[in-house]
Amino acid sequence: MNNSGQVTIQGKQYVVKYGLRTFFKYEELEGHPFEYKKMEDSYRLLHASLMAHNADYNLSFGELLDECDEYPEIFGEFVRLTEESVKRNNEIKKKESLPESL
Repeated sequence: MNNSGQVTIQGKQYVVKYGLRTFFKYEELEGHPFEYKKMEDSYRLLHASLMAHNADYNLSFGELLDECDEYPEIFGEFVRLTEESVKRNNEIKKKESLPESL
């Protein structure tokens, strides 16, 4: 499993990742740690991911929303990454809770 993917926005390829840099950038932009309280939070996390991993990304949050309205697969790719990460974390937790064989 991979915690990164690519999306095309306005004809340009960008890297999206679900990891520490994304969360740190979110905290920097929003002034608090990420918590999924409303759908907008996830779109802001996507925006933070694009900013954290692409030096040439310069869309405003509003411009990103316009692109996501037009091309839902942008957000869909980010959702895929988050779901893979949750699945991977659950598998790790499951392995850690298994008793060791004698």
